Amino acid sequence: MKKSIVACVAAGVLVFAGCGSDSDGASGAQGEVADEMIAAAADEGVELDEECVNDIASQLSDEDAEAIVAAGPDGEADISDEGTAIGGQLMSCADQDEIIDVVIQQLQSSGQEFDEACVREGLEGVDMASLAAGDDSGMSEELIGAVVECFEFGS
Repeated sequence: MKKSIVACVAAGVLVFAGCGSDSDGASGAQGEVADEMIAAAADEGVELDEECVNDIASQLSDEDAEAIVAAGPDGEADISDEGTAIGGQLMSCADQDEIIDVVIQQLQSSGQEFDEACVREGLEGVDMASLAAGDDSGMSEELIGAVVECFEFGS
């Protein structure tokens, strides 16, 4: 069951992994990636800070940015480990409460019974951006510990 809780929470957070805006920080393919990220996050009800997204997207290599653009918002781009790490940083451009709202929506969609107030309270102390970035230095255990008591498991 621990895996399914982590999977639900991670799915809510990682929904942005292939998603951006034009600004001073990113241009060319990197700017297109930024535009896709901002648009995809907005579709999920999360507003990303445009300047932050552009600054991060500008760090992508041309090859990684072009692969992401070619894959489109619904595709899976074959990018470098560095590109994956940079992409994970994008969640730091979102408001923590908005990320938690998306997680709650994902959990509600799953059909699993849970106490919403409990999950919200438990996730307040979890760095959701680090989770999305793949910084798993004890994050799974922290995440499970933060919310496991909030779920109603059937007999």
